[in-house]
Amino acid sequence: MTADAPRLAIFARAPVSGRVKTRLAGSVGEEAALAAYRELLALTLHRLAPGTGRFAPEIWIDGERSALASWRGFRMVEQPYGDLGERMAAAFEDGVSALVGTDIPLMTADYVEQALDALAHSDLVLGPTEDGGYCLVAMNSPQKGIFEGIPWSSPQVLTATLAAAKGLSVELLEPLWDVDDATDLARWRGLDQ
Repeated sequence: MTADAPRLAIFARAPVSGRVKTRLAGSVGEEAALAAYRELLALTLHRLAPGTGRFAPEIWIDGERSALASWRGFRMVEQPYGDLGERMAAAFEDGVSALVGTDIPLMTADYVEQALDALAHSDLVLGPTEDGGYCLVAMNSPQKGIFEGIPWSSPQVLTATLAAAKGLSVELLEPLWDVDDATDLARWRGLDQ
C-alpha cells in the first residue's frame, strides 16, 4: 500500500451492551443485539482490512479504543464529539476519501473501490441503503454542507443529503441493506443457507 492511498474511515462503536444496535435490541434483546453487532463489526473489519483493496483503512471509534485493540494493522482514530454529521464531516476534513459503517453484511472492498473509482468523475459518491439512508459516502474534497440539517436515522437521510448536495456531481452506487431490526437480522442469517 502506498503512502498516498485513499483513506477509508470505518465508523465503529465500541461493542458495549446498550450502546450498539439499540433498535435491533428492542426486538431481540440487548445480548443478541450486541452479539450481532460484534459479528458485523468483525465481518466489516475482515473484509476491509489492510491489503484487501487500494485504500488505507482506519477505524474511527466512538467509545473506548481498547475495545478494538485486537484489530492490528488499522490506524485507530477517536471520533470527535458531535452528532453523526459533525463526526463524518470531521473525518473528511482530516483527509479521509471514503467512509462506511459497520452494519452492512454485503459491504466489500470492491464496493469501496467502485466508490473511489467514481471520484474520477464525481464530486460525491453515495452507497444507498434500502431503508432510505446510505452506507458509504466518498468525496474528493470536504463538503461539510451535505451533513448539515440531515434527519439522521430516518428514511429521509438519502433524499436530504442529495438535496444538500445541489451543485455537486453525484453518483449513486448499487443499493445495499443494513441490519437494523429482527427482519434484517433474519435476512442476514439467511445468506448463510
